[in-house]
Amino acid sequence: MEITTKNVAGITFVYLSGDIKSTTSGEVMDALVSLVKGGANKLLLNVREVDFISSAGLRSILVAAKLLTNSNGQMRICSANESVKKVLKTSGFTSLVNLYPDENEALAAFT
Repeated sequence: MEITTKNVAGITFVYLSGDIKSTTSGEVMDALVSLVKGGANKLLLNVREVDFISSAGLRSILVAAKLLTNSNGQMRICSANESVKKVLKTSGFTSLVNLYPDENEALAAFT
């Protein structure tokens, strides 16, 4: 699992690469929670390089999404491949966090 971040105009871009599963979900959750607790209130998760996400992976993102919601923050997810998109939609995750086809659309959705 590789996690890289950058900040642009008050939005924290988080690039995830690799599988998000039970053995890597803790790393993802720690990174996202650390960003939120560090003051990031708009996260854009780019999952273009994620090939697989398990229920543990969903939970790691959900924890950060709930922290953001509680602090009036926002999270957007973009660039999911078909298999990741299917997991996000089937699990009902997209009712909590909006999913966008690319970064530009996700950026435009921030308020």
